[in-house]
Amino acid sequence: MQEKIYEIINNDKMLHDIQSIVELVDSLVVYGYHRNSSDIHIDPMEEGLIIRYRIDGVLTYVDTLSDTSHEELIARIKVLAGLRTDIHFVPQDGRFHFSQSICDCDIRVSIIPTHYGENAVLRILRNENDIPNLGKLGFSDHDVERIVNRLSYHQGMVLVTGPTGSGKTSTLYTLISSLSTEKNSIITLEDPIEYAIAGVRQIQIHSRHGITFANGLRSIVRQDPDIIMVGEIRDTETAQIATNVSLTGHLLLSTLHTNSALGAIPRLIDMGIDPYLVASTLSLVIAQRLVRKVCENCKGAGCGCNACGNLGFKGRTVVAETLVVDEELRKYIMSRTPIEEIARYAKSKGMRTMYEDGIDKVERGITTEEEINRTLHE
Repeated sequence: MQEKIYEIINNDKMLHDIQSIVELVDSLVVYGYHRNSSDIHIDPMEEGLIIRYRIDGVLTYVDTLSDTSHEELIARIKVLAGLRTDIHFVPQDGRFHFSQSICDCDIRVSIIPTHYGENAVLRILRNENDIPNLGKLGFSDHDVERIVNRLSYHQGMVLVTGPTGSGKTSTLYTLISSLSTEKNSIITLEDPIEYAIAGVRQIQIHSRHGITFANGLRSIVRQDPDIIMVGEIRDTETAQIATNVSLTGHLLLSTLHTNSALGAIPRLIDMGIDPYLVASTLSLVIAQRLVRKVCENCKGAGCGCNACGNLGFKGRTVVAETLVVDEELRKYIMSRTPIEEIARYAKSKGMRTMYEDGIDKVERGITTEEEINRTLHE
């Protein structure tokens, strides 16, 4: 079977040529894994079953399968993920481990009913050995130094901000992995747990069982942690508890949906956190996006390049900005200084914007200016 899967990877065979459903699912996963895809989209449409992969953040069409394979394919995925095969009109979520000599990963499954039948999206989750360091994620030496310096304080709140799909979770995992030592007690609250990290106690959010970010945060403080990671600050209650936890000498890491590092300040205040508490607890904000990297093999030409699948890009890198909250900045926050003035101060203290970081990567040939503009201004 592996020889047949290699034919798919090497583009010597199309997915629609595969007759065995077991082989088809295996090929779908292995192909996505080897193309560094984050998600596999299986979309039933009028013209057939459309297969697309999110490669380096961009959905890429791969093949169209016959309608006749739809039900069997979804049923096979449900069996692997431990889902109900007799239910077709209710969304279902599951997970399974996929292991072969050429591919080892976890797959998170989401299935929803649509007009043309059940739609499936498979998220490929790579194992802990694939967690890189900050430099490999694409952070500049300048930003790495600022981040490492703030983490060494082991107290306060560190936030990673950006929209969905900007790599916030990967950065959080990298930070937690770097902090995981025998001397640190680390507990995380996640929804979902995407990677298992050695030495870290990871808790899955289960709202139906009363484990929410807010309730879970209250409970884990009694577990004597040094470092706490909350997957996301989604509401006022979680924000208030996270702020209070940060005041008690813990290092708390989390994510927030804002467009910039400076945007975290008014966002927390809008969530009902007193400016004094924001100033007292906030230590560092990392804002980021992911941009595609120019293919090193074809240098962006793409045509006829098997390495990047003719896309001209292969892999992604971070463009980021880091806001370090010092004593002077705390005074600005408490006095509700306009954000424009805070920005001028932050830049005078060494903060480079995401755009400036991106242009630096353009000048070094890592990405393109079009890619920076597409990502930062879309």
